[in-house]
Amino acid sequence: MRNNAIHIASSTSETVRGGGYAVKCLLLLLALLCSSAVMAADYHFRPIDKEFDRIASQLYSLDYNNQRDKADPKLLDCLDAIARQRKNKQLQARALFWRVRMGQLSAMPKECIALLNKARQLSSSAYEYDNACINYQLAGNYDRLGDYLKCYNLGRAAESVFRKVGDSYYEGNAALLMAQLYIDIDITDQAVMELDSAEAAYSRAGLSLNRIYFFRAQLSSGRKSMELYHKSIAAGGKDWAMTIQAMTSISMACISSGQLDSAMTYVDRALDVVGTQGGGNVFFTSLVNIQKGRVLYSQKKYAEAISLLSGVAQLHGLDDEKFMSELYKYLWLSWDALHNEREAYANLKLYQRYYERNEEELKKREVPKAFARETIARQNDQMKILEKNAEISRNYMYLALLLVIIVALIVVIVAIWFRQRYKLREVENRELRNSLRQETLIYNMNLKNFENDIKHKDCEISSSTLLLVNKNEVLHQISDITKRYSESGKIPQEYVDQVNIAIKSSLQNDDEWSRFKYHFDAVHPGFFVKLKEMCSDLTENDLRLCAYISIGLRAKEIAEMLNVTPDSVNTNRYRLRKKLGLGRGESLDELIRKLGGD
Repeated sequence: MRNNAIHIASSTSETVRGGGYAVKCLLLLLALLCSSAVMAADYHFRPIDKEFDRIASQLYSLDYNNQRDKADPKLLDCLDAIARQRKNKQLQARALFWRVRMGQLSAMPKECIALLNKARQLSSSAYEYDNACINYQLAGNYDRLGDYLKCYNLGRAAESVFRKVGDSYYEGNAALLMAQLYIDIDITDQAVMELDSAEAAYSRAGLSLNRIYFFRAQLSSGRKSMELYHKSIAAGGKDWAMTIQAMTSISMACISSGQLDSAMTYVDRALDVVGTQGGGNVFFTSLVNIQKGRVLYSQKKYAEAISLLSGVAQLHGLDDEKFMSELYKYLWLSWDALHNEREAYANLKLYQRYYERNEEELKKREVPKAFARETIARQNDQMKILEKNAEISRNYMYLALLLVIIVALIVVIVAIWFRQRYKLREVENRELRNSLRQETLIYNMNLKNFENDIKHKDCEISSSTLLLVNKNEVLHQISDITKRYSESGKIPQEYVDQVNIAIKSSLQNDDEWSRFKYHFDAVHPGFFVKLKEMCSDLTENDLRLCAYISIGLRAKEIAEMLNVTPDSVNTNRYRLRKKLGLGRGESLDELIRKLGGD
């Protein structure tokens, strides 16, 4: 809300021209010297020019008493005239600073930054306090633009200077600015620490703590937040802008809790404050009226809400996306509640336009926020390291002797430890060598046994395969014999048919192939996988043929195993060569044996 409260139309000041203006400045100066309307405040700028410093000290008192809006623009013009007349760059820098400082509530951030950067160029590095004031004012405007990292670096540098020179007022302001920055980028613990610093500085300066209470309320919730807002209002004094924002926040909380009469009471009080203390400030008047429209809508007084908000919408210089979206939101809802679809639709479109602009602006700030959080955290860590190093340096003389003693003790202990460790390592190495020697022997024995076992299994596979071949040959011979005896009439045909069925069932039994494949894969792991990788179109019969070729079976033996003719085996071999992409001079048997690991 603080950022929104400063986005209003900028105003320009008159340019000082003509020689007679210096006389007017002197007369105005005499009037100010005789005035006692404001409380005196310490003026920390290094004296340069008596006339200039007297006017600037009066502006500082107005600033100290939160009466910047009461500063006569002619005072600022007078400072410009004196600085130009003296042709003093430092005075020109100060004149620019006071112009921005006094007109902060009625100027846009980019305009302020342009003037302050010009002031930085004019200001000499020898004037540390001047540069701190300019940096502080720049930090506030960068925060309004969402340039959080620049705000952090400038604000932190300014805060340390204000603390150094003992300006508790500006020190508190800078701490409060840093607290707002930390709130903006969601670093709550640092925000609380800065609020503690600001409270201590304001207490030393004898200032009201209303701003402290307001920002603490933003970091709180529920009843605690409401108590702090009330404390901010009670301690508000002449800080009418903060008081209005506190009252508006309480009104919002009352709407949420259904206390609509209380919500309206605080809105009316805020309007009274902006009228009596704020000089009818257009922006704050509009801000509070938007809140009042929200309350009227909640009270179902739709016509009154429309009348009020329509008047606010016609004001010039109020183009803040967040507030305008809220304004048109309740205009839309109010018209909709009155069933005026045309007006409701028109205000809905305006609401969507400003809402999207506001969301786009918020999204743009998310990346700078994240970057600022990371960078600030890194810089804080570096600051902690530097502070720790400085503390170590201050105590170095006391630690040096202790470190020497400790190092000496460590050297003795380490020497003894290394000696013992060396002896122990020799014993361990000796045992390790013996252990490795024994493990090597065992490994070689196991490897030899494994190789023998593989050879034995390979022989078993070959033997069992040959037995199967012989068995199949015998079965074919039995089939031929029974056929001859049947043809000679010595055996009934039905006996022959039964024998042939049994033989055919035995020859087509896939169990033998499954057992063979299992044992073959154990001896030659990965054989079938490699074949499939070479050609995914290989059938089960193709794999079977490859396995028989791998163990060295001839075509006739393979034919007996597959219960086909040798010509069929040759035909299958030819098809297999084509699937595997073998050329005329390449050997199928050699390729298969390589895959089998022979």
